[in-house]
Parts: sequence; structure tokens; C-alpha cells
Amino acid sequence: MLKYLVIPFLFISYFFIDSPLVLFLNKNGINKNFILEIFTHIPDGIIAILFIYFILFIFVYRKWQKYKCFHIFFMAMISVAISVQVKDLLKYVFGRYWPDTWINGNPSLIVHNAYGFHFFQKGSEYSSFPSGHTTVTFAFFTVFIFFYPKFRNYFYIPMFLLGLGQVLKHYHFLSDVVAGGFLGWGVGTIICKFYMIHNDKKLIK
Repeated sequence: MLKYLVIPFLFISYFFIDSPLVLFLNKNGINKNFILEIFTHIPDGIIAILFIYFILFIFVYRKWQKYKCFHIFFMAMISVAISVQVKDLLKYVFGRYWPDTWINGNPSLIVHNAYGFHFFQKGSEYSSFPSGHTTVTFAFFTVFIFFYPKFRNYFYIPMFLLGLGQVLKHYHFLSDVVAGGFLGWGVGTIICKFYMIHNDKKLIK
């Protein structure tokens, strides 16, 4: 049911929440909390894990292919890879300015009072929407939630903390994070269902 509310929420957030929230966070110095910075690096750990898995995949595929976890990590890797490609395309399509200035004096809400979408613009200064960090995190953990639903509450924790860090550090607008999460969840779910159709359905047990 919640998936049907995402698009309406993105519109509401863009027009009524994103800008006031970022300005409030900046004015009150909430983004200075160093713990929040730690939360934003969760995707770095994910990429490191998947890199190690990829190396192992090359050398031990035949030996480990019978293990459920090995297949699940494979799906997580594919989910992240596809999500990143779609995310990059959407960044180009929407061309949104950032909340703050990070790279080469990029236009931003806080520094230049620049806000909005500039469709089909190429460059890092137009790359706020959707959030790549959130996309990666959700694409990864969605796969594990699909196959280990009993432990979903544990998987929700890093997903929530990453989103919280991205918003409160105003690295992204709220709608950027919601869109990135929705994208990662969507791709991860499709990958899992596709895999179950074409492979051993006992994997879900």
C-alpha cells in the first residue's frame, strides 16, 4: 500500500517540505553532529562487502554455488549494480540542484538560493535526485529482507540510519532520499522475484 503513496509524497515534499527542512537543519546546526556522518557511510561498507564477494565469486563459484547465502549475495550485487545505473540515468533526467555546495561551487539552496529541477542536464552539480547512497543501501538490504523476512527489523536499521543521516546532514533533500529508497527497493524486489521464477524456488525457505 505504501508504494502507491510514494509519488504523491514526492510532490508534497518537493513543494512544501524539502526547502524549509534543509534551511531549518542548517540554521540550527543539526548537520554538525558527527554521528550522523557515520550513518552516511553505510554504503561504503556495502560496496566493500560486495567487492570481496565478487572476488570470491570468480574463484569459488563452483564450490559455493550450493549455498543459499552465496546466491543471495549474488542477487544483492546485481540489485546494486542495476540500481546504480538507473539512478545515474534519473539524475541526468531530473537534473536537481543540491541542498548545499559540495563540488566546484555547485549551485545550491543554502549558498545560492538555487532550488529545483533542470531536466536533462549533465554534470555533478545537477545530481541530487535521487540519492545514490540511499539507492545502494535499499537495493542491497531489500534482497536480504526478501529471503530472510524474520530478520527484516534488523535490516531496516541500517536503511533507516542511512536515510536519517542523508537528510539531517542535508546531503540530500528528503524527497531525494525517499526516491532513492523506492528505487533501490523496487529493483531489489524485481531481481528477487525474477530469480525465484527462473531458479530453485526452495531458496526462499
